[in-house]
Amino acid sequence: MSNTDNAAQPARYYIASLKHTSKFHEHITFWGHDHRGYVLVIGELTGEYGLEEARNLNDGIDYIAVPVEVVKSLISPEPYFSSRGVALRFYDTPGPVVDNTKANWAALIAASLEEGREQKRVKPEPHTKQRRSFAIEAARTGARDE
Repeated sequence: MSNTDNAAQPARYYIASLKHTSKFHEHITFWGHDHRGYVLVIGELTGEYGLEEARNLNDGIDYIAVPVEVVKSLISPEPYFSSRGVALRFYDTPGPVVDNTKANWAALIAASLEEGREQKRVKPEPHTKQRRSFAIEAARTGARDE
């Protein structure tokens, strides 16, 4: 695909939810497609929104609109947890996630739309507890991603 093909395609945005991501959540929550619920896994259920709709949803209080490419650059492998020495899927839906960290929120906020924001200073709540989830590579070796 050439640069002219990329320029012709309209920008697409994921909507990150500050309202549904608290310091107790290990992963950032995003809107589902067609305004239908929320998802923690980046994949076919994650809603992609056009510029106009993203502007309308981007209030800076509960939600921020972030280009899809930026979110995809921050994904971590599908998370697992250990139960009696067996690695089990962390979520019912398989797929990668975006860890709820200060660094990831800083990247999301820096790349997000500023248009439409009621509140200019976005205040996320990064995860503060010890992580229970880890990548399957770590599950095979018995190590945990921290």
